[in-house]
Amino acid sequence: MKLGGLEKDDKTQALKLFLVDYAVADGSTNMACDEAMMDLVAPGCIGLRFYGWDPWCISLGRNQRAPDNLRAQSSSRFTVGVDIVRRPTGGRSVYHGPEITYAFVCSDRTLGGPRASYQRLHAALAHGLTELGVHLDPWQSDKSGPQMDTRSLAPGPMGCFRDPAPGELTAGGRKLVGSAQWRHRNTLLQHGSILLRDRQDQADLLSHGYGDKLTGANSSAIGLEDLLDPIPPIEQIVAVLTEAIVTGLGANREPATLEQASVKKLATIYRSDAWQWRRESHREELTCTEQFT
Repeated sequence: MKLGGLEKDDKTQALKLFLVDYAVADGSTNMACDEAMMDLVAPGCIGLRFYGWDPWCISLGRNQRAPDNLRAQSSSRFTVGVDIVRRPTGGRSVYHGPEITYAFVCSDRTLGGPRASYQRLHAALAHGLTELGVHLDPWQSDKSGPQMDTRSLAPGPMGCFRDPAPGELTAGGRKLVGSAQWRHRNTLLQHGSILLRDRQDQADLLSHGYGDKLTGANSSAIGLEDLLDPIPPIEQIVAVLTEAIVTGLGANREPATLEQASVKKLATIYRSDAWQWRRESHREELTCTEQFT
């Protein structure tokens, strides 16, 4: 289903939010679905999906050097017990285990540009998490958007959740939601992880080897299990966050499906060693022009 609709200058209608059903898939398929959403979006429309990972997966940032420990697994990706994929977005490694992941797409100016989109989407997520009973730390929410910490853009070896940056959603000073953006051909993708349980130490351990001693590897991340007792079912969390985004952006929702032929083609690329293990892109169309973590 094509995510078509309003023209950018049409002020008489609300945004259309095309909602793709929650699904669980491997890393390459998940990244393919996120990119397929970008291919389908049109000005005045936004796309949203929530998803999970099976098997659990470590994702590398677009420009992050693949650690030697992981590169050695290229011939057998499951030797370390998890899948491995390289994201189209920048930043550092993320361990995708017990979490809910979201992906959001829109034309790059629909919500006022990348920074404004980041701020508005995080505000909606913050509202939804508060509705679920999470007590978040105060965060920057003025019209200028969150103050991005340029250190978070450096594709270093350690995990994304080790260093909360200004503008991110935290609780007790620890990072609950980690997000990244990619802008391509006037279309914006933002996706991110909402932790159910903090297992981000695995991103560091898998990158450096289980024999290494990493102090404080998981001290800067926090999961919903630390904040809610009990954690609501995934279906309830997804429903509340979806409603918060729909309401926060003033959108009308419609169901959508992704073109499976496109997803399969893109998944083949994300699964390839050429994309997975090279720091430089072998696909010019994947050149990142703006990225946040």
